[in-house]
Amino acid sequence: MNQKKNKPSRIAMMIFNWYCHPDFREEIEGDLLERFNIYSLKYGYTKANRLFIKEVISLFRPSIVGNIYHLTNTGTMEITNQNKRLITILATALAILLIPLIAMIFTNDVSWKIFDFLVAGVLLIGTGLTLEFILRKIKTLRYRILLGILLFVLLFLIWVELAVGVFGTPFAGS
Repeated sequence: MNQKKNKPSRIAMMIFNWYCHPDFREEIEGDLLERFNIYSLKYGYTKANRLFIKEVISLFRPSIVGNIYHLTNTGTMEITNQNKRLITILATALAILLIPLIAMIFTNDVSWKIFDFLVAGVLLIGTGLTLEFILRKIKTLRYRILLGILLFVLLFLIWVELAVGVFGTPFAGS
C-alpha cells in the first residue's frame, strides 16, 4: 500500500508515455515525478495525484507529441500563434456578418439579400487574409502599420461605396 502512495496514477503515466515524443520522455517524466513527490509531501497523495493528472493533460501539445518530427523545432509556437490569429480574423468577419443577420430579425429597416452577405463576406475575409499576409510577410513594423492602415482605408471606402454610393459608381447600393 505504501508503494502505491509513492507513485502517481498508472493511467496518467500510460497516456503520457503514449503521446510524448521519445526524445523528450525521460526528462519530462523525471520532472513530473519530482513534482509529484513534492506535491505528495505537501498536499497528500490524493491531491498530488490530481495535480499530476492535470499536469500530464496540460503537456499535451504538438511540440512534444511523438512521431511529428517537423513540429519539434523552436518555430512551433510562432506557427501556433499565426494560426490563432488567422482563426481570430475569420471569427471576426463572421461576427461582423452576424450583426445585419440579427438586425433583420428585429427590424425591417435592414434587408440584406444572400448576395449582400456573400459580397460582405468576401470583402471582410479578403481584407482579413490580406492583413494576415501583410503580418506574415512584412518584417518592418513601420511598413506593417502603413500597409494595414491603407488596407483598412480601402475596406472602408469600398464598404461605404457599396452601402450608400459616395462616389457614384455603378456598384453603389442606392
